[in-house]
Amino acid sequence: MTDLLNQLVTFIGENPTLANAVVFLIAMGEALFLIGMVVPSTVVLVGAGTLVGLGKLDPWPIFIWTMLGAIAGDAISYWIGHVYKDRIKSVWPFSRYRTLVERGEAYFLRHGGKSVFIGRFVPGVKAIVPGIAGMVGMNATRFTVINVTSAIAWTIVHLGPGVVAGTAFGALGEISGRLATVLGIFLVVLFVAVMLARWLILIVLPLYAGSRSRIVARLAQRKSRFSKWFARMLDPAHPRSAGMLVSATLLLITVPVFVALAAAISPDNGLQRADTAMRNLFQGLRTPAADGFMTTMTMLGDGIVTSVVACVVIVYLFIRRAWRRATGFLIAIAGAAVFVPLLKLLLHRARPIDLYTGADALSFPSGHATLNTVLYGIIAVLVAHDRSPLIKAGVFSVAVALIGSIAFSRVYLGAHWVSDVIGGLAFGTAMVAAFAFVFGSIHNEKIGRWALAGLVSVTMISVGSAHVMRNFESGLAMYQPVSPTIVLGRDAWLETRWRELPAHRIELNGEREEPLIVQWAGDPDALARALAPEGYVPAPAWSLATFAGFLAGQTPPEDLPALPRIQNGRGAELVLIKRDDSLETPEGTPGGRWVLRLWPSQFRVETDGMSSARIHVGSLIHERILRPLNELSTPRADRDLPHDGENPLPRLPGVVTRTRDDGSSVVLGGSPIAPQR
Repeated sequence: MTDLLNQLVTFIGENPTLANAVVFLIAMGEALFLIGMVVPSTVVLVGAGTLVGLGKLDPWPIFIWTMLGAIAGDAISYWIGHVYKDRIKSVWPFSRYRTLVERGEAYFLRHGGKSVFIGRFVPGVKAIVPGIAGMVGMNATRFTVINVTSAIAWTIVHLGPGVVAGTAFGALGEISGRLATVLGIFLVVLFVAVMLARWLILIVLPLYAGSRSRIVARLAQRKSRFSKWFARMLDPAHPRSAGMLVSATLLLITVPVFVALAAAISPDNGLQRADTAMRNLFQGLRTPAADGFMTTMTMLGDGIVTSVVACVVIVYLFIRRAWRRATGFLIAIAGAAVFVPLLKLLLHRARPIDLYTGADALSFPSGHATLNTVLYGIIAVLVAHDRSPLIKAGVFSVAVALIGSIAFSRVYLGAHWVSDVIGGLAFGTAMVAAFAFVFGSIHNEKIGRWALAGLVSVTMISVGSAHVMRNFESGLAMYQPVSPTIVLGRDAWLETRWRELPAHRIELNGEREEPLIVQWAGDPDALARALAPEGYVPAPAWSLATFAGFLAGQTPPEDLPALPRIQNGRGAELVLIKRDDSLETPEGTPGGRWVLRLWPSQFRVETDGMSSARIHVGSLIHERILRPLNELSTPRADRDLPHDGENPLPRLPGVVTRTRDDGSSVVLGGSPIAPQR
């Protein structure tokens, strides 16, 4: 995993011109009139800043091209508004978003010329205000001055966090590449989750204001009392219509996701295989420093902390006489607390490691993910109720970050399968959506939102800190990585237990792929040396030069890097390539190759009674090199199993061939059988 990320970062760093073009186009697209509403500029620019911090990109070109893109985007938007004036509301495609245009116009009239500067930093209006400035006839010179100065500030704000993060990752990478990888994955997951929440609140809902108006009009025409009530709740003029729409949408999405996951659980299916592959992936990335941080996060989501926080919220709501919300909160928390263990007992799915007793010893769904989603999700709904979109986005960003951190820690520590956590998040989100849908229209219960937020923060920090300080060492010991290594005797492996090793490669999605036709114990390089006389050579490493080979139509097959393949969450430790001279293109050049990959397994075999050697499993596939228009070289696997005579493995000295029940063969070899010289 670390190697793949390093290769990606290296490739981008070796293509600064491409990086400059990307940041220019993204920064410009983000500022284009209306189009910028859906351009993910923050994600890309923070990523570019991270590469600057890692030393892979020069800072000044990235800064200058980002700034120029932002200036160009605002200038184009200004020109559109200047040309079309008020007609823009009736010109397609702008007429479809008349509500957004009017919203931007009101924002400009309220803040004047400074709205061009401020609006660049405000999601939901940043892609509208420059066009409005052109519509109302703002002086071009004044607009240009504000455009340039705001673009400089905006570029610093977007690239700066990435530069800081990249510098920190670079320092961590010097200490531990695995630690930097885990931290990077963790921050990316949280960043994407938070951005999705903000994107939904600040951009998606305003875009569909017109569609909601049409739906409301149709519902209002019906005689049903429910239809008329639903129409009132979804009416864009209603202050809580957006929340009702979000709640209904989330219910329609999360409930089927949860049901589908619960129905898919069985001891041996694609879901279980995918879960196992993801577990192996994270187990291979664990470090002591990350273990300590993730243990702290998971303990902040323990039952003692969530119970105290929930009790404090319930008591507070009853004291404030918010009877209906207090009752709904109590029902939601109690319902989740009862539902999770009951479903665990019903499905009876085992955890990845032994933890707890009784129903808590079982796995689906994750109690931490479910209860913390319900608890902090409903608290976020209460605090953000009837607030501005920006405040709502901030409140839900904090809640999503906290819930996501606790959920991620359960996967990292191996306490749950990935599907357990996703199921818990889905069910918890459905509970939060149901609460918001039922109680979102209540406006006569004053709960003191910021007092509630402060009370929850103080309670969680104080109780959580005390719990972590008192039980951290025992928690760290509980979540210590458990090696699933299985040691086999040499004779037992050769006679029968070779059948326990996987017969097919397992992708991260759980799908079975090509057959695994070799089991090699010991040093993979020994197999490379043994196959060298057969014409097998190490595959080229990924670099700018080797990647360029895919862009040339005459690149020899042995000069093209092998595409990465994952086996049960683990990357290949050995990749060998042999050119297939029997397959030629019409131009007479070699048109195919054999690719042998070797992955580590959880099995070891005893060598001398005191030590053991890792057993690797491997595949041998054939790839045809496609050359469309003779301008590209594209490898495509056309056979995942060699025919008789094409497989060099049975011809190696000292190996043993075994036959599986389906008639396929597997070769057993390595140092415990025939030491290589």
